[in-house]
Amino acid sequence: MAANEDQEMELEALRSIYEGDGCFRELSPVSFQYRIGENGDPKAFLIEVSWPETYPQTAPVISMDAFFNNTISSAIKRSILDKLMVEVEANLGTAMTYTLFEYAKDNKELFMENQPVNTVVS
Repeated sequence: MAANEDQEMELEALRSIYEGDGCFRELSPVSFQYRIGENGDPKAFLIEVSWPETYPQTAPVISMDAFFNNTISSAIKRSILDKLMVEVEANLGTAMTYTLFEYAKDNKELFMENQPVNTVVS
């Protein structure tokens, strides 16, 4: 099956799974964001997953560069991205966006355990 057909099937599945989920955003048919944690949670973070043309045979691009993450230390971001890349390697060749988002949700506390909680007063 061509990568594009795989992507179309995964896109339909993501839309179905996350319909009505305020944490999920489809930025484009090949780029998605998921907020891990509730609004107002000082340890919440945002993951962006983008599919290159040859995804899922090649790794998706995972980013934590969103403004939402500006209070998270670069070391914590790097650690989260490294852990997500281990999952990517384990799932290469299969639809993995849902798996990556769920893995991040399941491991949020572990990922953020060394992140200091900064209370920002506006």
